[in-house]
Amino acid sequence: MSQTSEFWAYPLRHGDRLPGYEWMPLYTERLLSSRFVSTAIFAGRREDIGTALLLWSASMKQDPAGTLPDDDIELAQFARFGADVDAWREARAVALYGWRPVHIDDAPEGAAPRLGHPMIAEIARDQFSRRRGRERGREVAAFAMMKSRVRAKLREIHHAKVAENEFAVEQIAGWLRDNDLYVTAENVRVAMDDVMGGPKVVAMAGREV
Repeated sequence: MSQTSEFWAYPLRHGDRLPGYEWMPLYTERLLSSRFVSTAIFAGRREDIGTALLLWSASMKQDPAGTLPDDDIELAQFARFGADVDAWREARAVALYGWRPVHIDDAPEGAAPRLGHPMIAEIARDQFSRRRGRERGREVAAFAMMKSRVRAKLREIHHAKVAENEFAVEQIAGWLRDNDLYVTAENVRVAMDDVMGGPKVVAMAGREV
């Protein structure tokens, strides 16, 4: 297989990982009709198809997800060749069909070169987007709960009118969240004074009451 040296921008950034990721979709029709499979069979290297699947799976746990290091020693480990790097190098050309150097945004200075595959990148991007969507959903739910607690504290400290003001409640809850403070009566007073221009006092973090 001939590999291009042209770099392309990977769709995920350094740090975009999929911790706990235990599966990946396998597009069987795309695989069976691919030039990769045809090339492996034509070259008498059917076993390299299994090696490629091991590498695809390993890539999903990398940083960023869906990439591989361009290093034969590491790749031999991912492909289950262990210390037999020579055997890996015999398999490399077919097993890495479609992989090519990629540019990773936000990669640390001096970071080792990495490889990406268009199809694997598509899968990784989709799974990462779904994960971020779930995280955003949890964040929205958590913030809604925080606002509810803020309203309750505002009523407790005799600011019922402020408690009915959605904008004020959101500003107070956001202030507490950004300052990593619990929803206590004292912290709500501090937040309200800050966001509504009242007198400043020192915020005290503590357990929710």
